[in-house]
Amino acid sequence: MSEHDLVTAIQRRAGLRTTSESKRLLEGVLQALAYVLPAEHIDAVCACVPEDLVWCLRCGPGTPDPLIDSEVFLGWVMSSVETTGGSDQTLGGDDPLAATAGVEGQARVRAVLDELWQRVDARSQDAVAACLPSGVADHLSHAGGPERGGL
Repeated sequence: MSEHDLVTAIQRRAGLRTTSESKRLLEGVLQALAYVLPAEHIDAVCACVPEDLVWCLRCGPGTPDPLIDSEVFLGWVMSSVETTGGSDQTLGGDDPLAATAGVEGQARVRAVLDELWQRVDARSQDAVAACLPSGVADHLSHAGGPERGGL
């Protein structure tokens, strides 16, 4: 599969408007995975992404960082989400974009993982799911990942 095909599939699944936004999302999730997966699991994911995106998985420390929790994991994804829009007086002054940004970030992570899970063998799915931070892994209905239930 080419980078364009993967990015386009994620764009459709996540309901995003542009391929550039979808590519930034994919890069963010891959970079987050780079910090929570051991080298052997990174290798398995690298095998299912286009060569031009492997750098995202190789940018991490090579061993899981125990300080990466769901908040930090989602931080990489949130950089691709517009999270400020201004206050809305009909909502009591709340910013409607900021109020839903976390939920949108989780949905975007699921869209990327759903696409990746289709390209990774079941054994690797289980291993990767076991390495995800609990706040991210909690959204998986089975240890096997999004394909078996989703975020």
